[in-house]
Amino acid sequence: MYATVVSTKVKGKAELLILCEDEALKGPHCGFCTAARGSKGKAPQESVLARNTCGAKRGDRVQVSLAGHAELKAALILFIIPMLIFMSALILTSSLQLPLWQSFGVSLASLIITFLMIKAGLGEKTYYVIDQVAPQPKPLRHK
Repeated sequence: MYATVVSTKVKGKAELLILCEDEALKGPHCGFCTAARGSKGKAPQESVLARNTCGAKRGDRVQVSLAGHAELKAALILFIIPMLIFMSALILTSSLQLPLWQSFGVSLASLIITFLMIKAGLGEKTYYVIDQVAPQPKPLRHK
């Protein structure tokens, strides 16, 4: 998938604007076009944060990929860990002989605190990686 560098940030990261072109629909790509509209065609542009491993600068067109096991890591961080903490808090509070509504309230509070800690700790975390600076398309010349 291709993107344009909007800005470069410290710590080797860059903000990208994902480019989805009709040509990309023929080969493997992120599927953002079809997910955004439900069909082929122009889709809203998506801005993401990526590791800038090749030193791309603002305005460069770059080739972007997902790091290995990105989906599994994201699911673990965003779904499995909070669910385990919620269930653990529910079991712990119910073993303290608290009424069900209080157990649920404490468990829900622990879930909210977990999400806030994840957001604070992983605010700049990204699984996108800039592979290379792509060659700029040449303008067509009329004869």
